[in-house]
Amino acid sequence: MLGDHANRHTRPREFGERTLKAGRMLHMCHENGTEDPWNTVAMAVCAFEGLHTKDGWEYLLMNRRDIEDIAGLFERSTSPEEFRDGLLELKEREMTRRPGNG
Repeated sequence: MLGDHANRHTRPREFGERTLKAGRMLHMCHENGTEDPWNTVAMAVCAFEGLHTKDGWEYLLMNRRDIEDIAGLFERSTSPEEFRDGLLELKEREMTRRPGNG
């Protein structure tokens, strides 16, 4: 029983589909030399997720570190497997940053 309880608190963090898409968009903006990548990402998130502009920006600001980490992962990965492994590492790293995890 105790082991089951402990496992619930150490499960890797899940990144939502919106965060993954925003990270990919940020990577694409950097790759193409977009002058204001965050503005482009905000407009894309709002348009494709059906969000009001204010809500889209709020989402990006609250998840900025995750989005930047995922964008960097897209840049460094040379295969889908490498991306998946990197994503698992990010999830595990996030667990160690969260308060109350030992």
